[in-house]
Amino acid sequence: MARDMTTGREGKHILVFALPIMGGLVLQQLYNTVDSVVVGQILGPTALGAVGTCAALTMFAVSFAVGLTNGSSVIFAQLFGAKHMEDLRKNLSTAFILLTALGLFISILGFFLARPLLKALAAPDEILDMASGYFRIYCLGLVFQFVYNVSAGALRSVGDSKATLYFLCISSVVNIVLDLLFVIVFHWGVEGTAVATVIAQGLSAVVSLIYIFRKYEFYRFSKGEFRFDGACCAQILKLGVPTMVHMCIVSGGNVLIQRVVNDLGTVPLAANTAAGRIENYMFIPVQGMNNGIATFTGQNVGAGRYDRVRTGRRHARYILVPTALTISLILWVFAKPLVSIFGVEGEALTLGIQHLRFIAPFFVVFALYMSTAGILTGSGDVLAAACVTLSVLGVRVAATYIFNYVFHLGFPSLYYANPIGWAFGFIVVWLRFRTGIWETKSVVRRGKPRWKT
Repeated sequence: MARDMTTGREGKHILVFALPIMGGLVLQQLYNTVDSVVVGQILGPTALGAVGTCAALTMFAVSFAVGLTNGSSVIFAQLFGAKHMEDLRKNLSTAFILLTALGLFISILGFFLARPLLKALAAPDEILDMASGYFRIYCLGLVFQFVYNVSAGALRSVGDSKATLYFLCISSVVNIVLDLLFVIVFHWGVEGTAVATVIAQGLSAVVSLIYIFRKYEFYRFSKGEFRFDGACCAQILKLGVPTMVHMCIVSGGNVLIQRVVNDLGTVPLAANTAAGRIENYMFIPVQGMNNGIATFTGQNVGAGRYDRVRTGRRHARYILVPTALTISLILWVFAKPLVSIFGVEGEALTLGIQHLRFIAPFFVVFALYMSTAGILTGSGDVLAAACVTLSVLGVRVAATYIFNYVFHLGFPSLYYANPIGWAFGFIVVWLRFRTGIWETKSVVRRGKPRWKT
C-alpha cells in the first residue's frame, strides 16, 4: 500500500521502504546469477565467458531504461508528496507512452547490432557466435524492462516497494525453472538462458500493470486521460535524460573496461565475471537505501520538508555504515566458496578471490557516496548527480587503463581503480549537499508543478 513519508520517523520510513527494494534487487541479480551458475556448471567456462562478455552491453541497455524511468519517478514522488493526483496521472500516461516506444526501438536496434557491437568489444573469436546469439535474444525482452520500470517507479514513488518485490519473486522462480528446463532438458545452450530471462521479464511487466491499476484508484485513468502530454514529456526528459545519459555513459565506461578484460584473455574474463556477479550482490543494500533515500527525499521536497531530508540522511548513515562493514567481513572470509559457485577453478578461482578480498575493505566508502547521491536524485538535482557519476567513471576508467597499459599490472587493474573512484565521488556529493543548491531543484514550486508556475 501507499506510504506517506512526509510525517513520522525518518529512519524507519527509509529502512522499511528500502528493505523490499533490496529484496527486489536480490531477485533481479538472480536472473544473472542463475544464468551464470547454470552456464558455468553445465556448459563450462567458455560459455560463462560468452555470457560475461555481454554483461557490459546488457547493462548499457538496462541503464537506458532505468535512467529515463528514474526521471519520471522523481516527478511521481514529488507530485504525490504535494498531493497533485491529476498531474500524477498525466505524467504516468506520458511516461508509459514515451518509454514503451523507446523500449521497442532499443529492442530492435540491439537485436540487429549484437554481433558488430561484440566484435567492437574485441570478444574472443571462440565465443563470438555464442555471445551474439545470447545478446540478440536478450534484446527482445528490453521493451518489457521499460514497461516494468515505469510501473515500478510509480509504485515506489508512493511508498509501495513491497509490490515490486512480489512481482520479481514470481518472475525469478519462473526464470530459474525455465533456465533449467531450456538448458538441461531442451539443450538450447546459452540461448536458452536468454529465452528464460525474456519470458520472466515479460511476466513482470504484465503483472505490474495489472496490479497498479487495480490497487490504486488515483492511478486509474478516466476516459480521455490516457494520452501523451508535451509539457509532461519535457519535464520527464529534463530529469530523465541527464540520469539516462550518465547511466549509459557509466555503462559505456564499463564497456571500455570490458575491453581491458577481453584483452586479458578467457581465464581473467571468467574470473571477472564470477567476482562481478558477487560484487553486484554486495552493492544491493546500498542501492536499496539509495532508492529509499531518493523516494523519501522526493516526497518531502514536494511537501517542502527539507528538515526531514537532512535528518533522514543522518539516520540512513547509522544503518548503512555497520551494514557495509558486516558485508565486507563476509566477503573477505567467504571469498573462495562464493567464487567457486560459478564453476571456476585453478587460476580463475585465485584471481576471483583476489578481486573480492581487495574490494571488501573499501565498501563503506561506496555506501557513504551513494547515500548522499540519493538526496541529489530525489530532490531533482539530477544534473549534478549525473556529473558526479560521470566524474567517478572518468577516474575509474582512466585509472584502469593506466594500471593495465602503463604499469602493466594485469588483472588487478580491474579492481584497483574502484576505491579511488568511490572516494572521489563521496567528496564531490558531500560538497554539493553542503551547498544546499539541491533545495532549489524541486518540480513543485509555490505549491504547483513547475510547468504550471
